[in-house]
Amino acid sequence: MKILKNEALAPFTTVKIGGPAQTLIITDTTQEFTKALQKTASTDIFILGNGSNILISDQGIPATVIKNNSQNIEYLDSSLIKVDSGVQLPWLINDTVNHSLSGLEEFAYIPSSIGGAIYGNIHGVNKSNFDKFVRKITVFNKKTQTVEELDSQSMSWDYDFSEFKEKPHLIILSALLQLTPGNKNLSQQQVKDIIAKKILSQSMNSLGSTFKNPPGDAAGRIIDQELNLKGYRIGDAQISPKHANFILNLGQATATDYKAVIDHVIQTAKTKLNLTLEPEIIFWGQF
Repeated sequence: MKILKNEALAPFTTVKIGGPAQTLIITDTTQEFTKALQKTASTDIFILGNGSNILISDQGIPATVIKNNSQNIEYLDSSLIKVDSGVQLPWLINDTVNHSLSGLEEFAYIPSSIGGAIYGNIHGVNKSNFDKFVRKITVFNKKTQTVEELDSQSMSWDYDFSEFKEKPHLIILSALLQLTPGNKNLSQQQVKDIIAKKILSQSMNSLGSTFKNPPGDAAGRIIDQELNLKGYRIGDAQISPKHANFILNLGQATATDYKAVIDHVIQTAKTKLNLTLEPEIIFWGQF
């Protein structure tokens, strides 16, 4: 593993924003990841997956950040797989499709790690939540400093919510996913179609969807049509002219700029519509 001091975190995020970590530990295997967790069990730590839904403050993180790059995928039988939490979701989708397994196609073009997908219980284009495919989760319990296996069905899940958000002492190491045998060619075409549609409006130069969708509506539609904020800009942080639930870094945006745009949307929605828009992204550090 690599241990770095005062290392900039911006390069490890999709939006390229964020100050330094006091200590950055980069691990390449679940064994290294577990060892790093054991060594830091008594301290405050932050786990960085793909950095696709985390806004890191300009001042950075005065603590230890662990970047988990574990990449192992194990095919256990015809449809059950064990996957490390650091595996990138787009890679897993391609790999499972190539093994003629179906289920994850609807999550195409989401720049998440598997740990992040489980933690955030992300949703796909067919409105399925990621927990639909999760059977068991192996975690490191910081309180007991032990490795435990959890049954997914015994845990609480909801739209963009997992129990892990309320239990930060449980760190996801790997998971068992249940998929279904499928047609490789049909799955590949489905993934291509989803990416082709999303790429027209969803920029990777962002943190993904900024706000959760209110029940029965879409945050992007509200921000665009009700609040007329598509294209709104502070510094180099801009609400995407293509999709109003994405905020772009035009080049030199700071976390302060990005957060100011978010706050403006929240305030405008509350003032004009008496609607509380809830951020989908996570904020690290001081704002």
